Amino acid sequence: MNGFLPDWQSLRGHSVPAWFGEAKFGIWSHWGPQSVARSGDWYARHLYGMQPWSEPWERGRAGRQHAHHRAHFGPTRPGGGGAKDLFHRWRAERFDPDELIDLYVSSGARYFVALATHCDNFDLWDSRQHDWTAARVGPRRDIVGAWERAARAAGLPFGLSFHHNWTWRWLDVAHGNDPETGEPYDGALTRADGAGTWWDGLDPATLYPQRHDPGARPPAHVAERFYARVGEALDRYRPDLVYLDDGRLPFDAGSVVESEPVSTAGLELLARYYNTCPTGGIVTIKDVPDADRTAVVMDCERRQLDEAQPHPWQFDTSDGEWFDCADDGPLFHPRKTPQQIIHTLIDVVSKNGCLLLNIPQHADGTVDARARALLAEVGGWLRVCGEGVYGTTPWLRASEGTTGLGEVKGYEGYNEAERAYRPGDIRFTRKGEAVYATLLAWPDDRTARIAGLGTAAGLLERRPAAVELLGHGPVGWRLAPDALYADLPPEPPTTAAYMIKVT
Repeated sequence: MNGFLPDWQSLRGHSVPAWFGEAKFGIWSHWGPQSVARSGDWYARHLYGMQPWSEPWERGRAGRQHAHHRAHFGPTRPGGGGAKDLFHRWRAERFDPDELIDLYVSSGARYFVALATHCDNFDLWDSRQHDWTAARVGPRRDIVGAWERAARAAGLPFGLSFHHNWTWRWLDVAHGNDPETGEPYDGALTRADGAGTWWDGLDPATLYPQRHDPGARPPAHVAERFYARVGEALDRYRPDLVYLDDGRLPFDAGSVVESEPVSTAGLELLARYYNTCPTGGIVTIKDVPDADRTAVVMDCERRQLDEAQPHPWQFDTSDGEWFDCADDGPLFHPRKTPQQIIHTLIDVVSKNGCLLLNIPQHADGTVDARARALLAEVGGWLRVCGEGVYGTTPWLRASEGTTGLGEVKGYEGYNEAERAYRPGDIRFTRKGEAVYATLLAWPDDRTARIAGLGTAAGLLERRPAAVELLGHGPVGWRLAPDALYADLPPEPPTTAAYMIKVT
């Protein structure tokens, strides 16, 4: 019992558990009913099409996903075709959590996070607080519980992510009208309307938010219900990490949906969780003032940082869309290459971060051959270079080189990208007395030039005794004022990035 109180001053005394700073690489299963359509993210919202209060950036994607839904599932109309109807189509019939966790461990992952509830307000666990769950509908299985048992058996720290704080402003479209027919959607259905249907006994009023004006704040009971469900999941599964999809604590001031009045239940959740979590607990949010960096961990969604951070943080991204997507059009995030993942991993780690990588799953629970190939190559690289990743800390300089991260990429303004790195682009980590310099491109002249290790930089604590290229062995080297120069072999021993160990 740590005795944390539900206020920021007390919670700032919380320390980020050591396992997180050592793990560096985790896998996320951002998987659920929206995988059924194979049309990417925000599908449960956009299947309704654009509504007058939808945000401008949504226009292209909502139109495309609405058309996709009509083509594959028929028109959306009262009693059928809405977001709720994805739930019973999702069966997860080939879901094998033990096999997938083994795959993720072989890729080098040191922690695992499972989606608990997305913005579609569907719990992937056997909740007693909510009727719309995977244990009752669709798979008729406690998906979170299955993940938790498999992750624990493999010795991985286990996390849960919660996103249903968005539901108030995300599923409001269920109260709109079909843009083509003018018919109302299913947001106003009642429990009685389900008689004789697959959702007999379930109440849409507990799934969809109540009808409200655009921008209206939810009443206090919406926040209370959110935290009751999150708290129940934390008590049941004892996660080592909790991902909250918000800029601040949900329903508090500055959050994506502020309740009226603003809720302080997030502070109460943090105190209770930290006081009871056997491993100390981690909660991530996305807008963390410097003073709060131990009370909560900063998470950066698809956004790399330019500088090393004083406290551990998390970069989260996906191999393509968050949910399974068969479309590779410009509105959708492209699939990742192994090189991009490896480059991103070492960049994030050099700046004191951890990479959380989502691997999209098909609705049946499997992952495709392309994802397996990606994971195999990342795992192969980590088996050679992992000593310069796991358990490392930032060096005196995180990076050098001219290829920056600031360029905005993608329709949502994220800055992640497959970058054309040059041999002078280097990332640094350290462990004990060893400094690891990772080249992000192989030099044509087979000479590594590491300016930060030159004597003029003033960063060396002592003259190096040995220089080794991981996967190859010792290499010739010379120390000069402008750089440490290392002689490389004719062929690189690894793909994508090349790690030099200096001791």
